[in-house]
Amino acid sequence: MRRRIPGVVAASIAAAWLALAACACERRARDFGPPNVLLVTVDTLRADGLGAYGARNATPHVDRIAREGALFANAACAMPMTRPSVSSLHTGRHPRSTGVVNNAVALEADVPTLATALQGAGYRTAAFVGVRLLDTGAGLFGGFETYETPPKRYQVPAPEVVEPAVRWIAQRDVTRPFFLWVHLFDPHLPYAPPQGDGVSARMAERGVTRRTLLEAAEDNGGDLPAAIFDRALGLYAAEIEYTDRWIGQLVDALESRGLLDRTIIAFAADHGECFDHGVYFEHADCLYDGAVRVPLLLRYPARIGAGTRVAHEVDLLQVAPTVLGLAGVPAPAGMDRPDLFAAGAAADDPAAWTLVQHPLYDERAAEAHHRKVEGIRTVAGRPSRPVVVDEQSVALRDARWKLIRTGEHRELYDLADDPGEEHDLAATRPDEVRRIDALLDRKLAALPLAPRSAGAVDPRLRETLRALGYAE
Repeated sequence: MRRRIPGVVAASIAAAWLALAACACERRARDFGPPNVLLVTVDTLRADGLGAYGARNATPHVDRIAREGALFANAACAMPMTRPSVSSLHTGRHPRSTGVVNNAVALEADVPTLATALQGAGYRTAAFVGVRLLDTGAGLFGGFETYETPPKRYQVPAPEVVEPAVRWIAQRDVTRPFFLWVHLFDPHLPYAPPQGDGVSARMAERGVTRRTLLEAAEDNGGDLPAAIFDRALGLYAAEIEYTDRWIGQLVDALESRGLLDRTIIAFAADHGECFDHGVYFEHADCLYDGAVRVPLLLRYPARIGAGTRVAHEVDLLQVAPTVLGLAGVPAPAGMDRPDLFAAGAAADDPAAWTLVQHPLYDERAAEAHHRKVEGIRTVAGRPSRPVVVDEQSVALRDARWKLIRTGEHRELYDLADDPGEEHDLAATRPDEVRRIDALLDRKLAALPLAPRSAGAVDPRLRETLRALGYAE
């Protein structure tokens, strides 16, 4: 008998997993037959950008998914970069396992994915993706009968992704369940939300691009003025609200056809964005929670109770096995993490922690990243940081603690008391640093870099990783 995940808000989540569904809910799930699956991913969306996670932003449609399903309060990505993170979400494998350690590496064609598993189970499959970085060259198209990405522009706004997805839902083969993936890119730079719905003509005309940020800093002696920084943050929030409205169109398309409660909805971001700690308007080179912590929601009333809240640490690698489990489809072998609803592991078990890997660059890519950020030396007087290239930078995170290790340098944060990571405790809590450092070594040893990653890594770092046993 399948469990129905109860909707409770409590300090101890473990007790919630003991409840079983009423027989009526079980009959309802069986009567529906195999559920449809809608996966919505949003690029560069911080968890704290959504109302469901405490933001003031108006995001009623995403908040509805959270209210009617499960919200994961401590979810993290494995690498704060689009192609590696999305590949991990679809495969259930860490970037160190897939070898997709930066945006220049593609997923190998023979790696099983959520789409290949569902297609093999008889699902119709389609993907509508708003950025060319995830086109067929990313290696994610396997298992999809329809795979649409921008044909000419690098990115397209939400309507150009959602509208064809809604048409596909309307024209689907009604005799078979479907898997639909929609990836929206709007909150990523440039911040240029269209006029209307709270976005003034002046805001829309004065969108923020990386070039305008660099020019503003150059005109101000390398310092980005506070007024420009604040305007960029306002436009970022507006992009999130705009994206939410189009997610509402997807939900409405399901509801109007009587499909909403027959569909597993999984919602996540690939990563967030950093606006502090010396990393500004960037995510790939940031291991702080602005980039690492992501929103993660699941809605499926037949199995997940409204208002379910999960407080222990989870990560995006757990999305694929969870969705497959809810759909009754066997998960392919080789996935690195368990179901999202598995009970939280003990604190001394590496399974309780998320390993976050800083992207690994070759020399050419590293230089490009240096050029991208070096023009902004300070933001409102606060210094920016250089890109890490020739040292391994990784983080280990659970619901309370976060250790960042870059070469020999350590930073330690108590996320429960200091969610903004303002107070580095490494010097005052050496025992905690040693404990988590040991867990980090165990995690790295269990996930050596895949051999195919070698050409994507700076040669100096590659030799260091091999010497430490962290690369094959």
